[in-house]
Amino acid sequence: MNGMEAVSKILGKEKLDQFFADLSKPNKENAVPRGRVANVFLVILAEGELVIRHEGGEDVTLATLDGEKYPMILHEKLISAWRREMLEQLRHDYDNNKEETNKIRGKSDEWHCSLRPTAAAGRKEERIGGLCRECPNCMIFGYAVGEEEKYNLKSRIEGDVYLSTLPERKSVVIRTFNAVDEPTHTTFIQSEGARTGALFRLSLIKVGTPFVGKIALKDLSPAEFALSLYTLVNTTRIGGIKSDFGKIRIIIPAIALCDHEVSSGYEIFEEVKEIDNASEIVRKINAHVKAFENECQVFTSNDFSTVITDIVSKNKHDIIKEAWNNGLNFKKSIEEFIKSK
Repeated sequence: MNGMEAVSKILGKEKLDQFFADLSKPNKENAVPRGRVANVFLVILAEGELVIRHEGGEDVTLATLDGEKYPMILHEKLISAWRREMLEQLRHDYDNNKEETNKIRGKSDEWHCSLRPTAAAGRKEERIGGLCRECPNCMIFGYAVGEEEKYNLKSRIEGDVYLSTLPERKSVVIRTFNAVDEPTHTTFIQSEGARTGALFRLSLIKVGTPFVGKIALKDLSPAEFALSLYTLVNTTRIGGIKSDFGKIRIIIPAIALCDHEVSSGYEIFEEVKEIDNASEIVRKINAHVKAFENECQVFTSNDFSTVITDIVSKNKHDIIKEAWNNGLNFKKSIEEFIKSK
């Protein structure tokens, strides 16, 4: 099954080509955005307690809306977990199909790609190293310029914040933990003649807290779109201390294919704030998205996640192989576009 067949089965409709890029071969016209946008609406449900930190040192990042404080997850936090999940899937497929994938790459060396932060020096910002700049992950999510490259590649997946439907007073719990000192097996540590406590506290997102938001996938091929959705719904942990916390479930209630981006995470939040029932949130999101039927192809469900997993998992290698070809053709398209200017 190819990418377009998979997308048609997921959405239950054929002839959707106009909303996806044809990356079956290099074409410099594909190097610039051409108004092919998949608006994907999300519910992120906490199935365990979450440690959601961002810059600034606070345990929970809060947005003040209508006089109340609501926890939020920044898009970069989801992207980080999502991108790692996709890399796991690509590595698994590569291990089982090295010769075939290397033939697509046109290389015989061992492929490897990873998100590897490199330490900042002086005033320089921390950079991410280890990216191969050739795999579907790099070509979908983008990368910073390498020594041999002449351009940065922007992510074709965009998003904003994912807001909790419940305010801080209903969605955050503060817990105290013991840090046991291994040598003494106590929760007190003797340090320079002073006895110090080894207790610490964390502000945690409560189990069952829903977050809502929307992402825009732009100018993806059908195979890239199917692979992106599959790895998104199989992203099962997010945030800090993921060995102990961070279990989530991602629900996709609605997808709107359009020539532009519609709605936002904030608009959805306004529809569902103070609601803690996931089914009711899904119902309201679907009603909200149906308002765009005059300008978009709108698809709604209780949750597309199950059908996405079922269809893509049965055809995963074919879809990943197509995504490899598509990504490398996209790269060649960009290079042709640069040379023509």
